Amino acid sequence: MLRNHSRRNQRGAFTLVEMVVVLLIIAILASLVVSVTVNVTNQMTQAQTRTEISQLEVALRAFMSDYNLADPPPSYLVLYENIALYATNPAGNPYAPQTFTFLQQTFGKNLGYPINPALGFPWVDWNGDGVPNGPWTLEGEQCLVFYLGGIPTAPGLAGFSPQGFSTNNMNPAMPGGKRKGPYYTFQVARLVPLTSYNPAASPFPVYLDPWQVKIGPKPYAYFSSQGINNNGYMLNTTPPLIDCASIGAAPYFITGSNPVQFTNPNTYQIISAGKDGVFGTAGWIPASGVPPVPPSNPNAAGQPAGADDQANFSSTLLGQGQN
Repeated sequence: MLRNHSRRNQRGAFTLVEMVVVLLIIAILASLVVSVTVNVTNQMTQAQTRTEISQLEVALRAFMSDYNLADPPPSYLVLYENIALYATNPAGNPYAPQTFTFLQQTFGKNLGYPINPALGFPWVDWNGDGVPNGPWTLEGEQCLVFYLGGIPTAPGLAGFSPQGFSTNNMNPAMPGGKRKGPYYTFQVARLVPLTSYNPAASPFPVYLDPWQVKIGPKPYAYFSSQGINNNGYMLNTTPPLIDCASIGAAPYFITGSNPVQFTNPNTYQIISAGKDGVFGTAGWIPASGVPPVPPSNPNAAGQPAGADDQANFSSTLLGQGQN
C-alpha cells in the first residue's frame, strides 16, 4: 500500500493574519470585561455614597436630639479655647458672636467655667491636644465631623480618633467620664486634616467620601440653613461666605431663582463631589436633567462639573435631575 506523505492538508501553525484576529478578539473581550467591572465598581461606590449620606443624616439628627437643637447646627464655627476671648474677639471674625451663641445653647451658658487655675481663664480644649491654642476656624466639612465625632484624643489631631463630648455641662472637652457620641462610626483612614487641601486652614479633620479611585478624593461638604428659611445659608449672610471654600464646594440653589432659592432652604445639604472629585459651582434645576453647571466649567473628563455629585436632597446623581 502506498502512503501519501503530503502535509498539504495539515496545519503546522497560525498564520500572521489569524494571530492578529485572535489577539484582536482577546483585546475586545478584555475591554468588555474591564468596562463591566468598572461599571459595577462605580455603581457599588455610588450606592455606598448614597448609604453613607443617609447615615450621616441619621447621625446628625441624633446629635441634634441629644442637645435639644431644633435647628441644624451651623456650617461655620470660630472656636476660641480661651472662652473669655469671645467677648473681645481679637481675631476680628464677624461670625465669632453667633458661634458663641450656638456653643452656649448646645453645651451650656457656663461654657468653660470655672476659670482654670493653672491658666487664669475659662478654657475648652476643642482640639484635644492638652494645651491652650487657636483660635480655630472650622468650615462646613470640618463642622460635620466635629458634631458627629466630638473631641479628638490627645495629643490632638495626629491619628484622629473621635471621642464624643463630655457630659460635663461646662466643659464638653473634659477628658474621661460619661460621653455623648460619637454619633457616627467613621473609617479612621478616611479622616484627614483639612490642611491637606488648604495649608492655611485649621487642622481639624474632614471625612473623605468613598470615591477613592478618582484623582483627588474630596470630603463630604456640609452647608446649614441654621433653620432660617433660605437666608440662613452663609452665602446669604452679611458678609457672605462660602463655608466649604477649601474644597471648592458651594451650596446648591435653583437656577434662575430671584432671590436665590437654596435647595433644602430650612435644613441642610450634605454633598459628595462624586467620581470626578469636582463639586458643582452653580444652580441645579430639579427634575430637569440639566447638569448643575455650565459646560464652560468642565471636569477632567470633559463633562460638566457637578453632574455626578450626590446629595441628601436627591436619590440620583445631580446631573440626572431630582428623583
